[in-house]
Amino acid sequence: MPLSLSASLVAIPAIATDLGANAVYVSWIPAAFILSNLIVLLPSGRSADIYGRKRIYQLGSVIFLFGSVIAGLSQNIELLLLSRVIQGFGAGMFFGTGMAIIGSVYQDGGRGAALGWVVACVYFGLSVGPLLGGWLTDNYGWESVFFSMVPFILASIILTMIKLKGEWKNENPQKLDWKGSVILSFGLLAFFIGTTNLPELFSVGLLVVAVLLSVWFKRHSQQVEFPIVNLNLVWKNQGLSRSLIAAIMMYGGSYGLQFLMGLYLQYNRGFSPTDAGKFLMIQAIIMAVIAPAAGRLSDRYPPNTIAAVGCFAVVLSFVSMLFLDSDSHMAIVVISLALLGAGFGLFSTPNSNAALKSISEAKLGIASSLVSMSRLIGQLLSTAFVTLMMSLYIGTAKIVPSNYEALLLVFKWTVGLSLICALLATYTSLSVKRIKAE
Repeated sequence: MPLSLSASLVAIPAIATDLGANAVYVSWIPAAFILSNLIVLLPSGRSADIYGRKRIYQLGSVIFLFGSVIAGLSQNIELLLLSRVIQGFGAGMFFGTGMAIIGSVYQDGGRGAALGWVVACVYFGLSVGPLLGGWLTDNYGWESVFFSMVPFILASIILTMIKLKGEWKNENPQKLDWKGSVILSFGLLAFFIGTTNLPELFSVGLLVVAVLLSVWFKRHSQQVEFPIVNLNLVWKNQGLSRSLIAAIMMYGGSYGLQFLMGLYLQYNRGFSPTDAGKFLMIQAIIMAVIAPAAGRLSDRYPPNTIAAVGCFAVVLSFVSMLFLDSDSHMAIVVISLALLGAGFGLFSTPNSNAALKSISEAKLGIASSLVSMSRLIGQLLSTAFVTLMMSLYIGTAKIVPSNYEALLLVFKWTVGLSLICALLATYTSLSVKRIKAE
């Protein structure tokens, strides 16, 4: 999944040219995936605890495979966006569930180290993705980016069937809160569409609807026996709640910049997709190298403290990005991406380990989904902000040389907001005093 995501980001300019997509449609290519992923995360996490984590993991893999094939066959931007929605549904089912399986297997020790290797594999996919995506796009067209994922997904499905023995689920029978899932889904949808289309009056109305639905969701969760998530318990659990907040801030500050960095390198600096992919690999490679070591450290030392060090490295990265323009020395780009990779390598695994340490084994499915959801909420907020900036500065026009300066302004505004988010994440991680499973 990370391989597919990072490879497709590099292919976006080629997709926009081939399918005639404007700037708003272009920004929806990653946004459609994130939104659908976010909508399905909590229902799939609860379903995994109730019906079996391996079962939901396998079903999600099949759905992700189906969406990848449709993406490669898309002949218009609308069908491509639909395929991204399908991919998001599948990824939401298997990604968080996979973390829960790891948490269950290693609940007696070594969980941080195991999560470190999982994160390293994620970042390995992210590091290979830009180079692979750029090379495939240059030589075989953007469609090949999606088709190239099919063998890997099939291998994952087959290996899960053969090698992953047993099942993990809650032995106490419970019901899935479908009503709460629907309320949450429409609330997230209203929030995202409303945010990305500001300052239109219709968008303001959607944001009001999103607030009302969130209030309804909270009240509903307090009234049912088995809510999809008990918000009061989450908030009272300091280790879990502050880890989730830190993740929202960190991913909210970085995801939009990763998307914009790919556009900056190709449009403002004139690099090919392959060369842009080489630069973007810097961040992911460093993350992949550091994550396992950070995971082992989080088994021995306070994980939130290690995560805070990572947050501060990201702060330094965003400060250096403030100096980028169309004529900046490429060393600034390299330093910025290296710091960003080091920061996330130190943050991701310890932060996830802190969240899972604070929750009992029976609730690991929903807890891992909350961890993934916090990451996606941050990505959603970041994408919404980037989409809003693209709408204000470029609008429905295509990204042509006359709009390159406007694209740079969008980049600068995003860096400023990202810096604030990283500072808040640093404070939140440092504010956790102790972690106790509940």
